[in-house]
Amino acid sequence: MELSTGEISRIKTLENGTQVSTPLTIQIISNIQPFGNQTGGALRYRCMASDGEQSIVMVLPMHLTPLVDEQKICRFTVLKIVRYNFTKKARPNEAPMAFIIVSEAEIVGTATEKLGNPEKSGAGAPAQQSYQPPQQSFQQAPAQQQPQQQQSYQPPQSFQQQPQQQQSYGNSSFMSRVADTKPNVYGGGMAPVHTGSAPILHPIKDLNPYHSRWTIRARVTQKTAIKSWNKPNSQGRLFSVNLLDDSGEIRATAFTQQVDRLFPMLEAGKVYYISNAQVKMARQQFSTLNNQYELTFDDSTIVEQCQETTGVPQEQYEFVPLANLMKYEKGAIVDVLCVVRSVEDVVEITPKNGPTDRKMVKRDMSVVDKSGYQVRATVWGDDAREFKVPVDAIVAFKGMRVGDFGGRTLSLPSIGSLTANPDIPEAHMLRGWYDSAGRNASFQTYESMGGGGGGGEGRTDQIKTMAAVRDENVGGDHAEYFSVKGTIVFVRSTTLAYPGCASPDCSKKVIEDASTGQWRCEKCERSFASPEYRYIFSVNVSDETGQNWLQCFNEVGEQLLGCSANEMIRLQQQDETAFNQRIADATFQEFQFRCRAKSETFNDNTRVRISVMTMTKVDYVAEAHRLNKLIEAFSM
Repeated sequence: MELSTGEISRIKTLENGTQVSTPLTIQIISNIQPFGNQTGGALRYRCMASDGEQSIVMVLPMHLTPLVDEQKICRFTVLKIVRYNFTKKARPNEAPMAFIIVSEAEIVGTATEKLGNPEKSGAGAPAQQSYQPPQQSFQQAPAQQQPQQQQSYQPPQSFQQQPQQQQSYGNSSFMSRVADTKPNVYGGGMAPVHTGSAPILHPIKDLNPYHSRWTIRARVTQKTAIKSWNKPNSQGRLFSVNLLDDSGEIRATAFTQQVDRLFPMLEAGKVYYISNAQVKMARQQFSTLNNQYELTFDDSTIVEQCQETTGVPQEQYEFVPLANLMKYEKGAIVDVLCVVRSVEDVVEITPKNGPTDRKMVKRDMSVVDKSGYQVRATVWGDDAREFKVPVDAIVAFKGMRVGDFGGRTLSLPSIGSLTANPDIPEAHMLRGWYDSAGRNASFQTYESMGGGGGGGEGRTDQIKTMAAVRDENVGGDHAEYFSVKGTIVFVRSTTLAYPGCASPDCSKKVIEDASTGQWRCEKCERSFASPEYRYIFSVNVSDETGQNWLQCFNEVGEQLLGCSANEMIRLQQQDETAFNQRIADATFQEFQFRCRAKSETFNDNTRVRISVMTMTKVDYVAEAHRLNKLIEAFSM
């Protein structure tokens, strides 16, 4: 059965205040909005409704408000209006606005899109033909009538029948959505296989919050485990998948009841048609994908398995050679294709400043690639426990986080993934190189780059004097890396550290809640009994040509001062003599500094900030060889 086509056109010819009790089947075609001033009164909603040809403003009754809050009545829902009033509202210099006030209605179902091609509601001007209401159905007086008995109504196949219970979204806010912990009413199971003709597809790269009618065909390249959280103001579960088509990738997340419905449906490696999900700005701390948007699955999301997988890629990588890791800052996300050179045993560690009963599991390994470098890589949690990749195997890491401990390291976060011996051309080329030449080759490490005087074989940074750094305006146009050799003559100790997050993968500043005494991290949305202090201070470094201020961070600070930032803060508060002695011991020492210079603007003031990436003691033998080569070059 179709919508009551043409009924809205005839309704607009009625007298203002007419009560109608003839059933009317119409579809909601807009977002549902609160109606009028709700202060002190029951909440009501209004929306645009269509009969397939024309549209009209519709005000829903108060007893339907819970169904709107629970998303049982939403955009594209079809209603059978049993009883309603027709009203016209006068407007200055315009024709009256027509709308209907519903007294009683029944849910038929929810379609996947707008039915028909309704015209935009105008002033409610009368249609060309006149309409005489049936005597049994219309009356001018507001007297009540019982609705006539109607035969049962079967919705078209395009409708999705409403389940008896659905997840309560409230006003669709994030907290109200994820806080719902009602039991599963969907049952779960494999995704249905799409039948019929293929839908019109939309590329992932073109998804945005301003386009709601789309269908993508994408492969699930990664699927996380179900995670739970329990906070004072919310609790629930979630899981995420990475979706890939030939245009790009996007992350999608399901919360609470959608976990029960969609987790069994979505399998890594399979291809699906997906539509009716919310497109939002991506929270980059939870994603390694190059996409500014992400998807959130809700009650209306449709997932169908696609049997035709031609043209859908298996995985998308942007591999970075290990020799180029110095070009990336700490915390950057990269994809790496490498050979496993050695694997260590699983190690269980206790996070700093965390609960003693909380343990973390990690596994370290050495990996190499064709660029001639060897790097330490770390996997965590289940990836560490279940790592069965043998030595000399090819591994593709997606979403590795770059670290700067000992030069450069790699760590696989929970949102990353690894694939052993992937069937891709790059892996086959790497295998051929390793079997023919790489197996017996010697590799450079980033630890060797810390040697004094530029003696490390892998060093590519130019060694500069302090005067050259100043005179050449290094870092003024773009970030530049270089090395300097100098003596620390002053440590600015007034502010040595900041209170940081105690999570192992987070270094954001935390704020103390005076009411509870807890330290709150807004990024992790967690609170801690005490912070994990992290160094950030400046040192004045001088050489024979001049001096510069260099900014030091946590790893460099621990190396220079010989203790953690937590210990230095304790000494500063409890033992000033010991604190001052540590500062004095750090001065008048000569180091080789690898630095990064970059122009920064704050309060309309622009200046070049020089940050220390690594710091090592000077190797005077290597430095002598370097100077000797310079002398020989000038002699020529």
